[in-house]
Order: sequence, then structure tokens, then C-alpha cells
Amino acid sequence: MSTRLALALAFVLMALTAEAGTVRIATWHLALDRDGPGILLRDIRRGDDPRIDAIAGVIAAVAPDVVLVQGVDYDLRLRALGALRDRIAEEGPYFPHLFALRPNTGWPTGVDMDGDGRRGGPRDAQGYGTFSGQGGMAILSRYPIDRDGTHDFSAMLWCDLPGALLPRRPDGRPFPSRAAQAVQRLSSVGHWVVPVRLPSGPLSLMTFHATTPVFDGEEDRNGRRNHDEIRFWQHYLDGEFGAAPRAGSC
Repeated sequence: MSTRLALALAFVLMALTAEAGTVRIATWHLALDRDGPGILLRDIRRGDDPRIDAIAGVIAAVAPDVVLVQGVDYDLRLRALGALRDRIAEEGPYFPHLFALRPNTGWPTGVDMDGDGRRGGPRDAQGYGTFSGQGGMAILSRYPIDRDGTHDFSAMLWCDLPGALLPRRPDGRPFPSRAAQAVQRLSSVGHWVVPVRLPSGPLSLMTFHATTPVFDGEEDRNGRRNHDEIRFWQHYLDGEFGAAPRAGSC
């Protein structure tokens, strides 16, 4: 199987009917995160990474109108995302509208979040990451994005989710500690509701990137968090959340 075909199999595409025709929306976990800030931008600009070339080629060939990508390192001015957009445009569509918010990955907590007795490691951040912004998510769009109408739920505490399946130790105590659960956010990367202005009217994209439900112990911390990150949307669609919460109640 070719690299390009293998990458294409990971690409999810759906089409919506709008007044102006068909709107193609895609989502793809690119897994382009690097070991330090600025490295992804450097690698894209060098132009000699076959994986980046293959990803750009697939997106160019599929030519979605809106694409949600995960596993892309975040920087404040979205330079890495802009460089990826420009690389795609060499073979396919140009996406004039870019959107990304600072993800929870690598966001320091100052607390031992994984119960190993140490602080400051990648698993002690709000979401796994060796630096703030590693492996974030982003949107590239041919249509304008309503930034003012965006709702960001990424700061919501896990313990504030109704019926949260917070991890416990065998003796029933909170895992890894009550202090950790008091600051632990639900989103490992983020939960966003982002309106896109289509010719037929606004379309709200509900996007997130849940943690992998493995790589933990008997407490099933990652599995439980993955479950609740997905379940958040059930509560959202049931109308249980308004604007993004500013503080927790734990």
C-alpha cells in the first residue's frame, strides 16, 4: 500500500447540500506533532518531509471546503498552520480562513496529575504534551469563520460534567488526588463549537480530539476521560450548557 493511500484511509469526508451546491467537510488526525515548539513550522518550510508532502497531496486531491485537523502543533500566530495551508495550495485549494485556539495539551498544572509522585512531566499537563500547544487541532476553511460566535468549552473542569466518571483508587479515594481532580479539565485537547458562514447560512462545527483510552492503569483514567469527552456532546445537544464556563465548582 502506498503512503498516500494509507494516509487517505484515515481521512473522513462528508458532504452537505447548501444553496450554492455541495459543501464538503473533512476531518483528519494528521499526527504531525513534534518534540518542541517551532519544529513543525521548520519542517513544513524545508519542503523535504515525505509525510507532510503526502498529507498535503491528499487534502489537495480531496479538496474539501472545510477541513478539521488534529495533531498539529499550535502557535499564537498560526504560522505552522499557515505554512501547511500554503503547502496544500501548491497542488489544490487555498483556504483563506484559519482557526485554532490554544489547546490543553502541554498546559502546565503544577500538580501531579498521573500519580507517579512527580510534577512537570507531559502527563501532568491538562492534556498530554511535552510543551504547551503540542498536538493541537485547527480548522482550514474556504468560507468565513465566525470567531465572535465561537464557544470554547476547553476550560470546563472534568468534575463539572454531570455524572462524570472520575477515576478512583481501589479504596475509593480520588485518583491521583483530590487536588488533581479539582483542577483537571475535561478536554485533553479542546471542545469547540465554531460557526462557519456558508452561502446558505451558518453551520456550527462541533469539534474535539479525545484522549486515547489506553496507556493508563487499573484506575482507567484515560478510558474514563475519553468516555466523558465524547459524552460532553450529548449534554451539549440536550441544551445543558450555555456559554463556556469560566470557573469550576469543585
